Amino acid sequence: MKTQAFISVFKVRIDKLKESIKEELKKTKSERRRDALKSWISDIKRLQKVIDEAKRENTCPHCGGELD
Repeated sequence: MKTQAFISVFKVRIDKLKESIKEELKKTKSERRRDALKSWISDIKRLQKVIDEAKRENTCPHCGGELD
């Protein structure tokens, strides 16, 4: 079972990464750091997968409601 303690930290990290991506996309195409963009996107996907997994584990198997 995944711990729920770090979910809020992961969400903040995702928000910061999304802001970084938005700032990078404001630059002209030739000035963008493509490798950085790819790594940020993969980090977001990985963190979102962890959050989704933790949410799935914290639900009732019968009704799908959130457990305390």
